[in-house]
Amino acid sequence: MPTSPDKRYESLAQQALEEGTHYLNSIAAMTDRGEVTAGDDIYASNGMKLAAKGALVDEQTRQKLLQHKLLQPAGLDLRTTLGLTAASLAQHMAQLIDGDASLRQLAERSGDPLALRHGLARLPLPPQLAFMLTVAQEQRPELFRHLLTVTLIAHYLALGKRLPERETVRLLLAALCHDIGELHTDPALLNPQHRIGDEERRYIYVHPITGYLIVRAIMGDDAVAAAVLQHQERLDGSGYPYGLRADAVGMAARIVGVADVCASILARFGSNERLSALMRLNRQKFDTSLLALLQEGFRHPADAPDGSAASPVRRLLAAARVLERWGTLRSGLAAATDGSAPPELDFLFERMANLRYMLVQFGFDPDSQQYLIALVAEDPQVAAELGAALDEVHWHFSDLEREIARNGETIAAALDPAASESMHAWIADLRDYIAAG
Repeated sequence: MPTSPDKRYESLAQQALEEGTHYLNSIAAMTDRGEVTAGDDIYASNGMKLAAKGALVDEQTRQKLLQHKLLQPAGLDLRTTLGLTAASLAQHMAQLIDGDASLRQLAERSGDPLALRHGLARLPLPPQLAFMLTVAQEQRPELFRHLLTVTLIAHYLALGKRLPERETVRLLLAALCHDIGELHTDPALLNPQHRIGDEERRYIYVHPITGYLIVRAIMGDDAVAAAVLQHQERLDGSGYPYGLRADAVGMAARIVGVADVCASILARFGSNERLSALMRLNRQKFDTSLLALLQEGFRHPADAPDGSAASPVRRLLAAARVLERWGTLRSGLAAATDGSAPPELDFLFERMANLRYMLVQFGFDPDSQQYLIALVAEDPQVAAELGAALDEVHWHFSDLEREIARNGETIAAALDPAASESMHAWIADLRDYIAAG
């Protein structure tokens, strides 16, 4: 595992596993529908036996587990009468495809629709992972659906890349488990209605490490564990938890990462209309060969535009204001530091330069907006396409704001008081833009 600059993420991940509060609470809630038993003896780290093999995990046992640091927190061996199997996961996958037009289209264009429907049936699924997926299905249904959707999209990409069967099996296991670390995250933080504070964000950012520790402990497969660890990394270095770049991000992680974003867009918007903007605006972040495969798989005629240009124009101008104010801040920072910004801000300068470039490539020049505004007013189809692009721009700015928050202490230490005040003012503008949607 790479080394974090300050080890905070690793420490938080290990703490989440050792405490196990949220995971054990989910298990307790699940016992209303089926029995949960210990698949093997469970020990505390001091050697005390907390539960014997076959023992019923009831409220008393849960409390005992919560009171002790566990010897093997990542590989806690539990079984349930509700338990999923590889075969039942394949059935859930078939139902998911049947119930979603975009995913049906992807299966039809994969070249092997039956493989996408039944690809999970032969997976070597360890019982501990099967149990954790059962917890997700029973207590975090949105997470469970997301795991299946990402696995489906990843399988489509594996077929498109013609990966060998052994690599495909590992990829499917990584996709199926990529967010399993979220079972150890407070569900309140994952609620879309919850506005996450800077301190709370750390508990979101550690989930790839938590998942990595779980998968490595249970499976002992470094390739699968590495793909889980890296699935939030981006080729331009803007991802987390380690800010890896380019070749440092493995192919399996690249596939799971782009499938993860794709699945989130489908869940957020209910159709594949927004994916064309994803392809245009993310070429620095994702493997372009994977984006091309997705574009082909989800390609379809654009939905009929609603004829309203007011909202895209308003959002266009709001995005332009953020870029304009950044230009002013950038000039001030450069002037205060003899023409070069502190190296601690390199990521911010690079991200903003890339975002501006992507917008220009789409046809939006922040310095010359009037032509595009006039075109939007005249052509409803352009208005619809611009609206889709601005959804993706908003996502990019939101992602950047999270990266700024992750590096907040480093940024503050690199700036003098006047520059720090200007930076805080621009970040406040950025957050206002994000909140306005």
